[in-house]
Amino acid sequence: MAVPRPTRIAAFAAYEVRRALARKKVIAIAAFTVILVTAPYFILSTLGPSDVPASLFPFVWVVGAIAPFNLFIQLIGILIAAGAMSEEYEAGTAELLLSKPVSRTEFFVGKYLGGYFLLAVMITLDVGLSIVSASLTYGPQMGLETVPGLLVVEILASALFYSVAFTLGELVRRSSLAYILASAFVVSSQFIGTFLVIAYEITGKALYQTIHVYLPTTVAGSIPTQFEQPLLPSTAGRVFSLILGPSAGVPSQATAAAIVAAYFVVAMAISLGYFRWADVSRRVN
Repeated sequence: MAVPRPTRIAAFAAYEVRRALARKKVIAIAAFTVILVTAPYFILSTLGPSDVPASLFPFVWVVGAIAPFNLFIQLIGILIAAGAMSEEYEAGTAELLLSKPVSRTEFFVGKYLGGYFLLAVMITLDVGLSIVSASLTYGPQMGLETVPGLLVVEILASALFYSVAFTLGELVRRSSLAYILASAFVVSSQFIGTFLVIAYEITGKALYQTIHVYLPTTVAGSIPTQFEQPLLPSTAGRVFSLILGPSAGVPSQATAAAIVAAYFVVAMAISLGYFRWADVSRRVN
């Protein structure tokens, strides 16, 4: 088996970025991100001083940098990943691209990395806009030296849902169906987690807490907070309680990282194995 060539992988990654830009998908997502992240800060800034304690002013950037990650960022990842492979089959371009002197592995890895790069850009945009908006509305922000590490953590944690959506796109080879299935995976995990929290608060049964801890949304969503909270002063603690809300527990950082890695490895093994084994359709109608 030929060794994948980095230059070909990079070429397919660049192609995936151009393809997404041509369909205005990333531009629309970026515009929505700007509105979603900036508007709450300017709305909250109209509240009285008693509503937002002055001690929290230097740390309000954390809310916008972490809170959207639990759902909005995951849905962005799905929007990018679910169509990466399936749309090539629907357009009939997969067969054309693979008729060139390239390997399936180079095509597959390049497509994955190109979409993942776009997701990383969206995460960076979200965090950057949060810092700018918080600075404009609440003054100078503190703890910004932790931002590079937070970005790395969020990008790595996002691999869980991105990989699942990418795999579903390869398996079903229908972009609309892949979007629905991947979105249902995220939303159902979120809803189930909410009901488990309620059940645990009412009954106190450890079973509900245990199930909640290992849900995909709990795993991925807990990592950024667990990374960031110990790095900021205790005065910022209330900010994190606002982000997390009532909780039935979260996995440890090591456990959460291991689960994310497991999802990534299993999803990639399934999708790459299927891609290398299955026929490439001329066009999916």
